[in-house]
Amino acid sequence: MTDQERVIKDVIAFTERKEEERMLDGVKSYINRIKRQRDNLKIELKKYKSDEKIDELNKEIEDLKANSLFIFSEDEKKEEIKFKKEHRDCNSNIYYYFKGTEVGVAAGLKCSKCGLITDITDYSRW
Repeated sequence: MTDQERVIKDVIAFTERKEEERMLDGVKSYINRIKRQRDNLKIELKKYKSDEKIDELNKEIEDLKANSLFIFSEDEKKEEIKFKKEHRDCNSNIYYYFKGTEVGVAAGLKCSKCGLITDITDYSRW
């Protein structure tokens, strides 16, 4: 093989390597673009799911408000649980009562066996 042929062979090999590197850089660039797009879509999907969940929960709250006679506050719920635990041994029914006043609605509980009546109204909500 002559020097000229060797030079031509080296130039062709060099050109092929450069072309491969250019193609590889193009593929890497494409992959990076796809990764960025994926990350942006993940963020957008999270927002979408969050908004969807918030709307779903707001609808549930509205349904509860529309279809409930009375909604206990956290304090009233704690008092209800406490009353039920104290009267578990009575093995009887617990009656709920609601009394309208000029200011708000009072809530209470009554044990059907021992007759104990307890006002559980959370007056801080008035």
